[in-house]
Amino acid sequence: MTRLIERTLGALTFTVAPELGGALASLRWKGHDILRPRDPHGEQRANQCASYPLIPWSNRIADGRFFFAGKARQVAKNFGDHPHAIHGQGWLSPWSVAEESDCRIVLTLDMPASPGWPWPWRGVQTFDATQERLSVTLCYHNLAGEAVPAGLGFHPFFAQADACELFFSAPRVWINNEESLPVEELATPPGWNYSSFRTPVAGSVDNCFCGWSGEATVRWPQKNIRATLTCHDTECAVLFIPGAGRNVVAIEPVSHINNAINLFSCDGDKRAMDIVAAGDSLYLGMTIRMSDDE
Repeated sequence: MTRLIERTLGALTFTVAPELGGALASLRWKGHDILRPRDPHGEQRANQCASYPLIPWSNRIADGRFFFAGKARQVAKNFGDHPHAIHGQGWLSPWSVAEESDCRIVLTLDMPASPGWPWPWRGVQTFDATQERLSVTLCYHNLAGEAVPAGLGFHPFFAQADACELFFSAPRVWINNEESLPVEELATPPGWNYSSFRTPVAGSVDNCFCGWSGEATVRWPQKNIRATLTCHDTECAVLFIPGAGRNVVAIEPVSHINNAINLFSCDGDKRAMDIVAAGDSLYLGMTIRMSDDE
């Protein structure tokens, strides 16, 4: 049975599943699902939960290969027959509970150097809640004796896409090839422009945007509620609106674009992965704030 830790503060209830990749299993406010909840009868994986951490990189590394510090590196492909390494190791690993209180949960994960990532690291996730918001902070702590590349992200799935309206503003987007790898950065086309509230188009987009404002809002007019996601640590975010059968909208704050390690020198661009010195840490924070939609 999957272990769940649930906390309720006024109208807000959130649930964490440490063993499922440190995932957020649910987020509810005033009795409504803000994020798609984990299905207790479905597949018990992090990517079937409400949100999950992306660490020590976000999205895809092409063929699991890259060069760093003059050496060719290979990381294990980690998602069935998918041709690339995707979303790091954290979402596939059980996390430990380091701290619990009425409004705060802290999870940790210690990973040795392995085929999944060439360097050892420690992850820390902190969930802090009030009656109207949930904040999540993700940390990568470098346990290697050298500087290493790293990246972070969050993958929240907002619920009931068919009944919501979306605001998401970013001037540029990366166009993907047939292998879902970015090949060209262009001005955001009208079909992907959500700078004014409108209904998300199912099956339309799974791309990384740049110049993101650091804020996005999902509102459900029939319920008169809204949820605003903020992340001011990055200008990159993936917008993923899958087919209608999944009925979700994913807004993913990420510290770098897809396959960044093969496109940019680390630390040389806002779209690139970071360099984390030996013993240092990299952080990314996300807050989801709920309110009445008046």
